[in-house]
Amino acid sequence: MSILLPLYIYPWPGTWDPLYWIANTNPKLNITVILNPCSGPCVNGIPEQPYIDEMPKLKDWPNIRTLGYVATNYTNKPLDTVLAEIATYSNWPQILNNSRMAVDGIFFDETPGAYDWRKHDYLKAATDAVKGNAGLGQRVVVQNPGTIPDLVWNYLDISDITVIYEETYLHFLDASIFNRLKTFSAQTNLTKSHFALMIHSVPNIPQELVEWTAAQMKQMTGWNFLSSVSVAGEYWHSFSNVFSPFMQAYARAAG
Repeated sequence: MSILLPLYIYPWPGTWDPLYWIANTNPKLNITVILNPCSGPCVNGIPEQPYIDEMPKLKDWPNIRTLGYVATNYTNKPLDTVLAEIATYSNWPQILNNSRMAVDGIFFDETPGAYDWRKHDYLKAATDAVKGNAGLGQRVVVQNPGTIPDLVWNYLDISDITVIYEETYLHFLDASIFNRLKTFSAQTNLTKSHFALMIHSVPNIPQELVEWTAAQMKQMTGWNFLSSVSVAGEYWHSFSNVFSPFMQAYARAAG
């Protein structure tokens, strides 16, 4: 448990250095990185050269593991397309003749919040494809509805980790939301390692509040990330001003 980092940052030379520095200086901070070269694994099955050059460097740190990004469009994307994208990620090491291009599972984005048995079957089939694929290392499955699931009718039985909040920092501080997040794990009878928070649009807050936020998030869920970017569609496309302060505060926080 630790950090769930959507690394949607194009890997120009040196661009990922802030991540390497954090991983190196905080070896006990486990970082699960989501790779998203083309809003998925790329049409031709091969990422652009900067990804081929940079991705293997992530393997230099034992506290970093990688997941491949697959969007389901709330299960409106054809299931065969999703299965093909999963297979593409698993084939990267063979296609590129480099075992260090391997990923350890799949991050399913845009998964539904409201329950429907047909959507459950769709997501179960996608999960089974990951779990049955030896080319995906640890075969981790993350789902991102980005909203707090219903306590009874949900998809929590399918994934290893579910993102139960992807929203703004100010919304996170709303008492009703904050309290629901604080008690959600206990109410589901699942450990907090099953859940994640991804919070964006953090305003210019003092370091003491960064420390408090990191501690609160760590008590709520096992996997977390924070960004100060507030431009829609760009939340996870850069290392924001709060990246290093948050990561170091999270490494220090108890919980």
